[in-house]
Amino acid sequence: IDLDTFFKKATALLQQEPVVAEAKRVGGYLNITIDVGYAAKLVFEAVRVEGFEYGRVKTDKPERIVVEHTSANPVHPLHIGHARNASLGDSLARLLRARGHVVQTRFYINDMGRQVAVLAYGYIAAGLDEPPKNVKPDHWIGLVYAITHTLLDIEELKKRLEQLKREEKYEEYRQLLRELDELVAAASRLRERDPELFERIAEALKGKDPSQEISKLMQVYEYRQDPEKVELVRKVVQLCLQGFRETLSRLGIEIEKWDWESELAWTSMVSKILEQARNSPYATVHKGALALNLQPVLRDSVVRERLGLPEDYEIPPLILQRSDGTTLYTTRDIAYSLKKFREFNADRVFNVIAAEQRLEQLQVRLALIALGYRREGLNMIHYAYEMVNLPGQKMSGRRGRYITLDELIDQAVAIARQEVEKRSPGLPEEEKRKIAEAVGTAAVRYTLVSVSASKPMTFNINEALNFERNSAPYILYTHARAASILAKARERGIQLDWDRIDYSATNENMLRRSLVIQALVYPYVFAKAADEQRPELIVAYLSRLADIFNRWYTSGDSVVNEQDQGKQMFKLALVYAVKQILANALDLLGIKAIDRM
Repeated sequence: IDLDTFFKKATALLQQEPVVAEAKRVGGYLNITIDVGYAAKLVFEAVRVEGFEYGRVKTDKPERIVVEHTSANPVHPLHIGHARNASLGDSLARLLRARGHVVQTRFYINDMGRQVAVLAYGYIAAGLDEPPKNVKPDHWIGLVYAITHTLLDIEELKKRLEQLKREEKYEEYRQLLRELDELVAAASRLRERDPELFERIAEALKGKDPSQEISKLMQVYEYRQDPEKVELVRKVVQLCLQGFRETLSRLGIEIEKWDWESELAWTSMVSKILEQARNSPYATVHKGALALNLQPVLRDSVVRERLGLPEDYEIPPLILQRSDGTTLYTTRDIAYSLKKFREFNADRVFNVIAAEQRLEQLQVRLALIALGYRREGLNMIHYAYEMVNLPGQKMSGRRGRYITLDELIDQAVAIARQEVEKRSPGLPEEEKRKIAEAVGTAAVRYTLVSVSASKPMTFNINEALNFERNSAPYILYTHARAASILAKARERGIQLDWDRIDYSATNENMLRRSLVIQALVYPYVFAKAADEQRPELIVAYLSRLADIFNRWYTSGDSVVNEQDQGKQMFKLALVYAVKQILANALDLLGIKAIDRM
């Protein structure tokens, strides 16, 4: 078909559509002008009928998808980095569900690593039991871990100093001495936080050989050699998880399945992986340990293309088992990946894990392919996110130096409460408290997904709580403003009559027209955000919609004082549509819209 014929046919077809005002050829392009009044009719009717479902365009290829997120080491409270992971993971799950996929969320409990062994060693040695009633369990666990780790590091450093002194390596000695001073200062700060707990752990660790005992504890736990110790390790981890659940619940995040790393070792899953690896043509010995040589897997051009790797990419062997017989976490990750696919019959699995784990995630995917699990290896996706920083904060879990997510939320809620007091001093105290909690938690979540996961970000609490610009409080305030207009209309006896809307009113005002266009494109923005797994697109959309609505609100184009009934109905319907779309989009980010602020 020649271009002239194509343009003629396309133009004729388009001009039959009521929403198309004009279609004409301009050079090599086809210019289409939308009848925005008719578009408003389509949007208003769709919003009225679909309500909360408006914009949630369903995919024609629904899948079963697992989203594993948060999965923080259960040795200290959640902090801002975990908050970004959780906010991204939960928003991703919400977007995919709204798109029509069947989604399951999971949390991987890392209870077999050295960090948990250090925590459990201190807990068991000091004969600890329950945390004090006035302390959140994960905060107490974090302190036990930091005290134990710091005291162990001090003893280890002292031994190294003695050795350097004997070897007369004075330059290294002086350098280590400075490190020791820093550790002693850290220990002093930890003692101040809970003198009794500190002394109890310090006393229990005296005269012990912690390095050997921690390695022994890891072995005992992996092979369930001592039921009492296994139960105690489980107990400390459960205490930390209890705190995690409380924090996540406050952010509106519920995880459906909690998977214990140890269960993979205690069942035959890990041993089967090891057996398959030994019999694999990719089996090798690396640094005296069983490993997989993954380089040959990359000769497959399909694998390279799907994983986005260049032809000359080099990947180190993956060690699966230490010389003492214990397995590495990547080995258990292989087993866990299969578990996620099999138990949920998943088509795809998203692992929301920090970008610094890129190599390990890639090794697991290639290992799956090497062991014959090609479908799983190609359909496991590392949803990588970069670090988030707090201005002026240097964090260290081992030293107990961090701002907990709980503290951050409390701070956000306190700032929100001040603003609520300023704006609505007459509200009942309980309502002020609820609004402040909703606004503060929303501010944290919204900010953490506002920047692309692939970019590092700095969390500034004052910017997150800015009521005048792109932030959760700003969007929530815009929603409350729309709700207030509708409430004011009802108070005056003005009811929205959908049959009396004058759609020609769309073109009388550029801001009305812009709002209709924004409402019209929302389904497209949603589908793109879900298909590309980019919640920041929803944030950007919310900001645009709120900006235009607030400009319209302050422009003097009154709704309740409009004398022409048809135009008034149009304006009411426009406010109704904007309010509904704001609520729908906020829900995708795990934020509940509120009608008063």
